[in-house]
Amino acid sequence: MNAPLTEELFAIPASSRSSFQARAKRTTEDRPLGLQGKTTREITKGVVFIPGAWNTTLVQQADGIVVIEAPISSGYSARVIEEAGKRFPGAPIKAVISTSDSWPHIGGVREYVARGIPVYVLDRTRPLLERLVAAPRSSFPDRLATNQREPEFRTVSEKTVIGTGPNRLEIYPIRGETSERQMMVYFPQYKLLYGSDPFQKLDDGTYFLPQTVWELLTAVVREKLAVETFFMMHMDPTPWREALDAVRKAER
Repeated sequence: MNAPLTEELFAIPASSRSSFQARAKRTTEDRPLGLQGKTTREITKGVVFIPGAWNTTLVQQADGIVVIEAPISSGYSARVIEEAGKRFPGAPIKAVISTSDSWPHIGGVREYVARGIPVYVLDRTRPLLERLVAAPRSSFPDRLATNQREPEFRTVSEKTVIGTGPNRLEIYPIRGETSERQMMVYFPQYKLLYGSDPFQKLDDGTYFLPQTVWELLTAVVREKLAVETFFMMHMDPTPWREALDAVRKAER
């Protein structure tokens, strides 16, 4: 207890200092799209999965593109929008869905607001996003800081449908103990579920905290969804049976 501390303990090595100075020239605004070693691909027709430190998905509908998640920064969102323009020329971005209140999910929302794109957000998260878009960003101005406009928030408190046709989306609040500020997105045509971010899969194949897996499963049962495949903020498309097996194993 209370061991003596010397000045040497607080000395910053020259290598650490130079490494920091090199990184300090880059910001989250400069982060490239996607993740090295992983390929952007279609999960199914018109549903494009962009793997990254935080995954993003583009959904083509008859009247425009829906983006699932706005992670990292305004600059990253601008690159997502640019990618959507390349993959679906001439199609407008009709909406973005932010499924959680944690920074990885909302860091790029301001870019969509600056472009007048509607933002679907959980009722409990809206006050946080209102403060986020009202922030001045005077030190590191983004598009919204130089082009102020009122956000178009579309609050989700129950089942909410976006679009028609095979890529129709249904948004549902999860309302779990650990996932009370998260929403899931369901594609009924494909029995495909985007489960937001209540849990992750570990390197050994197990799932982080079975409780959170159970919460997503419970929400799926509550809403009577027929899920065959799911994907998440940190998970590629995965058979739904894996989540069921993880919960059954924990219960046993």
